[in-house]
This record gives sequence, structure tokens and C-alpha cells, in this order.
Amino acid sequence: MGERVVIIRNPVAGNGRSPLIGAVAERLRRGGQDVTIADTNAPGHATEIAEKLARTGEAEVIIAAGGDGTIRDVAEGAFGHDVALGIIPAGTANVLARELGYMPHGRIGARHVSDVLLSRSLKDLYPFDVYFDGRSRMGICWLGAGFDARVLEHVAPSLKARIGRASFVPATLKALWLEKHAPPIEWLTSDGGKGSCYWFIAANIRRYAGPFLLTRQTEVSEPGMACLMLERKGAWARMKEQVSLALGRLDKKVSARALGNGNIEVANEGIPLQLDGDFLGYGSAVITPRLVPIAFRAHI
Repeated sequence: MGERVVIIRNPVAGNGRSPLIGAVAERLRRGGQDVTIADTNAPGHATEIAEKLARTGEAEVIIAAGGDGTIRDVAEGAFGHDVALGIIPAGTANVLARELGYMPHGRIGARHVSDVLLSRSLKDLYPFDVYFDGRSRMGICWLGAGFDARVLEHVAPSLKARIGRASFVPATLKALWLEKHAPPIEWLTSDGGKGSCYWFIAANIRRYAGPFLLTRQTEVSEPGMACLMLERKGAWARMKEQVSLALGRLDKKVSARALGNGNIEVANEGIPLQLDGDFLGYGSAVITPRLVPIAFRAHI
């Protein structure tokens, strides 16, 4: 029996106007699904659409077509409701889509994406809360404090829209130049642990920035997070860490802690923060894992 499916599309994400979205929608219709497409028109609009669809039962499956930020917005709106989520990878890095099996060998194809969505196979994802700048918001992949947030701060949106991932090259060079002035990041856990580092990442998935293996210490379908504290200062340290990340060895070379029922605060007024690939701003943040999952269609 067909399902009521709504695709929430971010038309300005990396490939938001790609023929991929229309091709997946058509394959879902041929598979018996009742499919409609809703476009977002402002930041946060995807959350509003998803919340209404989930609350009223207008959709049995809500599909986020965009990047990790769009997926996060849709998940935040649907959280707590009996609805399945899906993904059409149409962003720049598509980290969560890779994690859930939508992009075998890094390739995106309408047939495979629609097969995953039609399979009705589900995988739980445990999100987390980030309290920053006086309000709480949901995260689905990772929060970064320090270097990676500084990179995102300097990515030009117009350049990213034109050349995609290549736009990160000049932003990375700028962030490396600024590392010599980077202040330490103080961190404090609710169970009394504390310390400092120069780059901090809290993750509930294994991948990072696309295909790269960030950590083996967490799993998307299990509650809790892995916190990586990169303690060396300076551009040379960041460059060596990029090599380790590319080789899948970063989590073997840094300090790490598991975060379960408690929380962790990263604090320094001069620290840039990013959430799921979106620049948040400067300041302190408290990260708390949620213990209730969201169900995603996934390749199992």
C-alpha cells in the first residue's frame, strides 16, 4: 500500500534544483507512493513544514532534499512524532546521507536513493541538544568548536554555490593563518571532568566533512556521543590533523571522551562554533545527547 510522502526541498542548497530530486520523486510515484514537494523559503521554514506534517499526520514519510542543515531542520520539526524521515542528498558534503547508505562509494543515483526510500528499512538516529546564545537547538551530526567553525565562517556562500567543495580551500587557508591567534577552548563535563584544547568536536556519527572517518567511538544508532579534544596549538598541528583525518586515523591520535547521560560545555567568548556544517557564531555551548531517537529510512 502506498504511503503519503512529502519531499521538503531547499532550493538553494548545493544541488537543490538538481534533476535528482525530480527523478527520485518520479521513481517513488512509480513505486506506488503519493508524493508532493514543498519548497522552503527562509531559514527555519523546513522545521515549520515538517512539524505541521508530522503533527497533523498529513505525511507518513518526510524526505529532506538538501544538505545536512536541511536534514537537521526537518528532523527538529518531526522529532517526537510517529513519522519516518528520508534523505535525497542535495547538499555539498552530504555527511548523514553517506552514513545511512544513500551514497554507496560516494556516488549519488536516483535509483539507489529511491530504492532506499521504498525499502521501508529504518535506522534510529540519536540527536543531541546544543544550548547556545540563549536558546536550545537540535544537532544530528556534530558540533565543532575552533578550527572547523573558523573555516565555515570564511566560506563565501556565493563561491560555495558556484564551485561547491572547492570553496573550502581558500577558507581553510584563511583559518590556518588565524590559528596562531586562536585562544584555548575550555571544556567541562557534568561529572566534573575538565580540560582545554585548541579544536573540539562532539559527534554522534562516524563520518565528517563527507567521506572521512572521524571516530570509531560512536555509532549513529546508539545513544551518546564521542568528544574529541585536539590539544596542540597552531597551523602545523591542524595540517597534520587533516592528514590523519584523510587517513582515518584522527581518533587514534587525540584525546577522547564518551558522552552519555550528562553534558559537556565548551566555553570561551572568542571561540567560533559550527553545527552540522553551519556556522553558529562565537561563544560557549552546552551539548547534551538526547535519549530518544528519530527513525530514518536507511540502507541496511
